[in-house]
Amino acid sequence: MVLILSIPSVQTNLGNYATERLNQEFKTNINIEKVGLQFNGDVELKNIYVEDFKQDTLINIQELNTSILSFSNLMNGQLVFGDIDIMDLVFNIKTYKGYQETNLDVFVAKLEGDNPKEGEGSFLLSSSDVTIYNSTFRLLDENRETTKVLEFNDLNINATNFLINGSDVSTRINTLSFNDSRGVAVKNLMTNFKYTLSSMTFDKLEVKTENSVLKGNLKFYYKREDLQFFTDKVTLEASFKDSNVLMDELNTFYNEFGKNQHTKFSVNLSGTLNDLEAKNLELTTSTNTKVYGNIDFKNLFSKATNDFLMNGEFTNLTSTYKDLKALLPNVLGAAIPSSFDRLGKFKITGNSQITASKVDADIKMDTELGFVNSNLHITKINDIDNASYKGRIVLDTFNLGTFIEEPKVGQVSLDLDVNGHGFIAETIDTEIKGDIFQLNYNNYDYNKTQVSGKIRNKIFDGILLVNDENLKLKFNGLIDYSEVINKYDFEAEVDYADLNKLNFVKKDSISIFKSTVNMNMNSSSLDDAYGRITFRNTSYKNEHDTYNFKSFKIASRFQEKTRYVDIDSPDIIEGGINGEFAVRDIVKLLENSIGNIYTNYKPYAVADNQRINFNFKIYNKIIEVLYPEVELGKNTFIRGSIHSDANKFKLTFKSPQINLLDNFVKDIELQVDNSNPLFNTYVEVDSINTKYYNASKFSLINVTVNDTLFMRSEFSGGKRNNDKFNLSFYHTINKENNSVIGFKTSDVTVKDYKWYINGGDDKFNKISFTKDLSSIEIDRLNINHGKEEVTLSGFIKDSTEKDLKLKFKDVRLSKIIPDIDSLKLNGRVNGKLDILQQNGSYLPNSTVVVDNFKVNDFYLGDFNAKIIGNEDLTSYNVDVSIKDDIKQSFNAVGDIKVRGKSTSINVDLGFDRFNLSPLNPLLSGVLSNIRGDASGEATIVGDLKRPDIVGTLTLNGGGFTIPYLNVDYQFNDNVKVGLEQQSFLFSDVQLTDTKYNSKAELNGKLSHNNLSDWRLGLGLSTDRLLVLDTKAAEESLYYGTGFVGGTASIYGPTEELVISVVGETKKGTVFKIPLSDTESFGDNSFIHFITPEQKEAREKGEDFVLEDVEGLELDFDLDVTQDAELEIIINKETGHALKGRGVGGLLVEINTNGKFDMWGDFSVFEGVYNFAYGGLVQKQFIVQPGGTVAWEGDPLKAQINMLATYRTQTNPSPLLDNPINRSIPVELNITLNGDLERPVPSFDFEFPNANSTIKSELQYRLDSDAEKENQALYFLATGGSFQSRGSGELNVSGTIAERLNGIVNGIFTSEDGKINFGFNYEAGQNRPDYQTDDRVVATFQTQINDKVFFNGSVGVPVGGAGETQTVIAGDLEINFLLNEDGTLSAKVFNRENNIQSFGQNVGYTQGVGLSYNVDFDTFKELIRNLFKKNTEQQTIPKENNQAQETEALPSFISVKSSKKEG
Repeated sequence: MVLILSIPSVQTNLGNYATERLNQEFKTNINIEKVGLQFNGDVELKNIYVEDFKQDTLINIQELNTSILSFSNLMNGQLVFGDIDIMDLVFNIKTYKGYQETNLDVFVAKLEGDNPKEGEGSFLLSSSDVTIYNSTFRLLDENRETTKVLEFNDLNINATNFLINGSDVSTRINTLSFNDSRGVAVKNLMTNFKYTLSSMTFDKLEVKTENSVLKGNLKFYYKREDLQFFTDKVTLEASFKDSNVLMDELNTFYNEFGKNQHTKFSVNLSGTLNDLEAKNLELTTSTNTKVYGNIDFKNLFSKATNDFLMNGEFTNLTSTYKDLKALLPNVLGAAIPSSFDRLGKFKITGNSQITASKVDADIKMDTELGFVNSNLHITKINDIDNASYKGRIVLDTFNLGTFIEEPKVGQVSLDLDVNGHGFIAETIDTEIKGDIFQLNYNNYDYNKTQVSGKIRNKIFDGILLVNDENLKLKFNGLIDYSEVINKYDFEAEVDYADLNKLNFVKKDSISIFKSTVNMNMNSSSLDDAYGRITFRNTSYKNEHDTYNFKSFKIASRFQEKTRYVDIDSPDIIEGGINGEFAVRDIVKLLENSIGNIYTNYKPYAVADNQRINFNFKIYNKIIEVLYPEVELGKNTFIRGSIHSDANKFKLTFKSPQINLLDNFVKDIELQVDNSNPLFNTYVEVDSINTKYYNASKFSLINVTVNDTLFMRSEFSGGKRNNDKFNLSFYHTINKENNSVIGFKTSDVTVKDYKWYINGGDDKFNKISFTKDLSSIEIDRLNINHGKEEVTLSGFIKDSTEKDLKLKFKDVRLSKIIPDIDSLKLNGRVNGKLDILQQNGSYLPNSTVVVDNFKVNDFYLGDFNAKIIGNEDLTSYNVDVSIKDDIKQSFNAVGDIKVRGKSTSINVDLGFDRFNLSPLNPLLSGVLSNIRGDASGEATIVGDLKRPDIVGTLTLNGGGFTIPYLNVDYQFNDNVKVGLEQQSFLFSDVQLTDTKYNSKAELNGKLSHNNLSDWRLGLGLSTDRLLVLDTKAAEESLYYGTGFVGGTASIYGPTEELVISVVGETKKGTVFKIPLSDTESFGDNSFIHFITPEQKEAREKGEDFVLEDVEGLELDFDLDVTQDAELEIIINKETGHALKGRGVGGLLVEINTNGKFDMWGDFSVFEGVYNFAYGGLVQKQFIVQPGGTVAWEGDPLKAQINMLATYRTQTNPSPLLDNPINRSIPVELNITLNGDLERPVPSFDFEFPNANSTIKSELQYRLDSDAEKENQALYFLATGGSFQSRGSGELNVSGTIAERLNGIVNGIFTSEDGKINFGFNYEAGQNRPDYQTDDRVVATFQTQINDKVFFNGSVGVPVGGAGETQTVIAGDLEINFLLNEDGTLSAKVFNRENNIQSFGQNVGYTQGVGLSYNVDFDTFKELIRNLFKKNTEQQTIPKENNQAQETEALPSFISVKSSKKEG
């Protein structure tokens, strides 16, 4: 059977039979060329052709292999096959022009009959496995503009359970691959496929292409007649999850995606393609764009224009402008403003609706620049940069500067209503109104700003109100940048602007600006600006002062081609410029004018025919504001003219004075005239003062010859103007366009020695340098004085390379070094000094010899220094020595090595009786007379920047003086001084003062930083050491001799040395504090002088802390013992002083800058108060124990509480009504209270042994303080006499006459007081009611015997008008004691009358009297004393001297009794 069926003719007949049967039954045209039966039972069909109803190919199969499971079914039209293999299938589904159904629909309808129905039909085709190889599928529609809808080539399919049952088709597609004609290559497609007349289902769909994987479920719902309106009427439902798609491949179907965009997404889709809802969208792109939310798309595939709509409700849209534009360049690219590119990465939440013409955005956006909350309605988005908008914008900490590309603008927070159009500066035209809560501009945050106005096309017209704490501003007006000519028309009221805090002014720590600014100006540039700017009522305050400017006006105008710029401010500058010029060329014109003097100068290219005439009067106030370190004198002016033709340049500058920092220039005049044949420049300065050098009578003149500017200058210099300079030099520009300054023969006289520069007048002696001074070359600069010669040559390049060579020949060291206080160097210098610097490291190479080297005239020997480097400049050998005829006192031998940027040293030092006297200048002002010699060895090793110094020195004859304390100390011999790191170490060194031989032990160290910045850290311990030995000097705060026992430390840098002592005073201590009794006007407390720093601190409300003073600081914490004597000198001239011994505790702080503070208490044990009054009264008081002096800072403000007693014997009769015939003991007490500098004295008299009657009368006479004071002064002035009652008021004015009276009276007064004789000078009185002449009065007081007393005085007038007016006047009194106890006495007197009225003559009164004196306490006692004679002997107890002495001691001191008990 198989053999028969294998016969070709048989196969052909079978094929014809089968197809004819089908064609007859279903009215189709199906042709099978051959039908064959294989040996295995399979059927082989070849060249199967199915024709559609238009006689075109529907299906064409080259070969089909299958197995027929039931021939009976086959004969009945049911095609039930086993596995089917189809090769070279061509399947064309085509909709012909004017037809709605496809050719496949027509073909299936024929198979179904006249009444096809959905579901199972009479036609059945099934296969368990269908494999299709190398096939083609086409979907064509002649009703479309493009007929070809789909074309899949190289189609290969494997499907199982394939079933066509009537109109339904179902299968499991295991593999499906094809190449789409549009370029998409599907590598595999798997799905459970089902097709019906109303739906098409792809369950468990997985599509793989070269770059994509699509997973999910997809289903289409339709009516067959709607398939031709696929995008509008076919409904799809899809769910995709974890799909990864290259968007380029989707562009085959929807060409709106960007290139090279990979997306991973999950989404639920529903609706038609032109009304598509994407729910639960989670999309992430390869550029990290995230789109989470729900999006509705309308008219994605619409052919109509401008009907696209995207409505998105986003929960997270994270992307960048570029990423979004790249994802959907057409849909989103045109709808997002280009300025969004500067937002960086952003996250959007909210709703956004986008159509082809408008955008409604109610979104919140977190961006890299800040937070944005917008509710905008945007239209005309087809040109988004010019789109219209209306709504509200809120920005929170948004970096506006980056967004608008303005570097000075920073973050902003605002809330604005906007209405306008345009998103870029060139096209913006909008009204704005709202609040700017915070705006950072120029690194300052402005707060509380309101704005209302219109911004359009680079124009702002409106109101701006700023109420920031550092800026109070109201702006109202117009700023217009829209045209070529910019317009400024506004008024700005600046009520307060702190320009320092606003970061506009930094050189002033305080910068407060206030003004009203009016500007009406038009310009496209500075060259065509015209109009006026006015500043009114302007003030500027800095840390120096407040500057007020009433008016400042700048006006610019044109008259034809001539421009006039007038500046008018009587406080700032007055004058103007005029001419034809370009502002940008002014500096170039000036530089060309100056450089014109050189032939080879290359001028800047500038326009021709430019000219500038200028004339300004400059006021110092503006200079003080701009440059506070500069001060100009009055009448400073500058005028001149600048031209394109540089030969016409003229300049005149004149100022009476210029102060710059610590430099002062007086009477400077500068004239420049390029057309003057005699000179080009002339400079004259009266004097120049700097902190380095002073000069006077400076003059300079120059003239140009060919390409060289020759200059001559003369001036004097130095501290006393003894230096003379006579310089002749020139300046030119070489071929390299570098400046060259060369010297002709010149001379300089320094220290009375004349030195010549270029004495040979050769072509060398030049210095060339670049404009920025980065490179300097010196060509054999030679200076000589006789045979003494110094030569310098070499170069300097920036700060890292130098090669300088300095040579000396027979040069006196003292002639070439500057004067140094307390240091004088001398000797004769020969040799060289080479300074080589490479890569920032200095590499010296030198040999210098100083013969007869002297320091402060002390001969040290010959100084030799030799430094030699190796060939690669990495190692240097050092050999330095100082030697005299006997010894080599110092040597240093070793190496210095250079490794990159580090330099190390290893040098051995040797000392042999090296004299330390040259060290004195190092500690000048603190220590002096540093002496001794040192021997030993040391090594300097380590980093050259800070090496270690290790070794040991032996010091002999060492010592030093502390000038401030006037003490000199000597070290013991053979003192070992250790050297460690950078310190000198002292251990158990014996220290002896050279005057009193008191001793102490010294320990500690003396540190330094490379032999500079010396610092002490020494400690002393002593039982008794001299620490003060000074004499009285004018303005001395203290002086005396001081010995202490205890410990002391000397520490700190030498310029701020501190000596701190803790101990107690020792025997020999005498400390004196002089008080000044003068006061100058400046001492008054209502005048205070403060420094600028104090003023600045006061204005800031800060405390001003004084810097540590330089000098010596002394801190004494002392227990004062009775070994010390303290003396307070109240008046050095008169000897008025208080001194004594006692105990106490004192803290004393003193420094060399005038500080003298004391704290503590001093209790007096014994002392003397030398009282002096009026310059002539001088008596000695004994200070009573128990007095105190308390200090609380100022030594002159100490509180004193002290009692002193003056004891003597005198007759008190002048105060008694009844005189007595004897002297009695009198004690005058003076109590001092209050400030030590001005204590308040109070006087009191005591009469220890007087009887009660006399004592009572005397106390009555001395009852008032005034009377006590007058009698006390008279008492002291007369050596112990009282003033008689009724003799008038005592003149205690302190005249010389009073002092002379006391001196003369003292001469003629007997020691026992029985004869007192003296002369007094009494000043006359001249009052309207009373006139007396001056007169000399002789006084006489004597005790003739125990019963008779005589008192008298005779006065002779002095200075009368004539002899007729001379009247001798006098008083006489004789007292007679009539009984033994002196109670009964008689008196005879002659007394001058007091003048009662003007013109009354001098008169006298005589008289005789009898008196009886009785002492009584009660009336009974009076009767008894009058009538009864007291026969009882009065017993006077013997005074206990020891008790008195004991009572005189302080309460804390007791005395043992000498009485023996028993």
